[in-house]
Amino acid sequence: MASYSSGSSSSGYSSTSSTNTAGTTSSNQNVSNSDYVDLPKPTEEPTNRDENGNVRPGGVDLRTNIDKEKDRLATNAQLKYLDENVNDRNRYSASNPHLGEPYSSLQTLAMQALRRYGDMHPGTVDGEVIMMFIEFANLVLEDLRSHPYFDNLEVDYYTHPTEHRNVPDQIMVAGLLYNYAVQQQSNKVEAYGPMYFRTMNRVLYNRKYGNSKIEISPHDRGSDNLCSNRAYDAGRK
Repeated sequence: MASYSSGSSSSGYSSTSSTNTAGTTSSNQNVSNSDYVDLPKPTEEPTNRDENGNVRPGGVDLRTNIDKEKDRLATNAQLKYLDENVNDRNRYSASNPHLGEPYSSLQTLAMQALRRYGDMHPGTVDGEVIMMFIEFANLVLEDLRSHPYFDNLEVDYYTHPTEHRNVPDQIMVAGLLYNYAVQQQSNKVEAYGPMYFRTMNRVLYNRKYGNSKIEISPHDRGSDNLCSNRAYDAGRK
């Protein structure tokens, strides 16, 4: 039978035990079990026992087919493990916690963008360049205002490099790189452009909806009735 348990403690490699919520048997039936320990070298993730009693990685048997029940049990096992064994859980991570969190000042983000761009030492730029990055940052804010996953339409423009806005640092840095590459008429825009919009879409979706799966129920020929609510008529053309 399969189940999951805790990983190592923060002070070493000693494992602790916990109850389980998910697993599989030789007949590929997901079941529950309890009372066992982690692998000899702690995985710091849920583990399960197979039908022979061997401890395996993963909250459920990783070799069985994925179905709705396995997905539910694997998710529950992971969440239960995190609740019981991981103390330092952060909803968001600050990229510059020594300077400010959870959001960094525009000046800090501009220096990060210049370091990544790589054409110059960021310490050699003057005040005029930093003022240009204020303009770039405000262009990013306009992109966010029109984005369907961003709800803070009242976010205000930057007026000084030391200010910060409630915008994830990774999005702002990616936007600064993109806009700076456009201003420089550099071929780097071919990489920074897709990276910027991919980062913006991914981070904003995660913060609004999490990493939940997308379910779609298409409408039948534009009607208000979902296809799943109507029997299919094979005679229709």
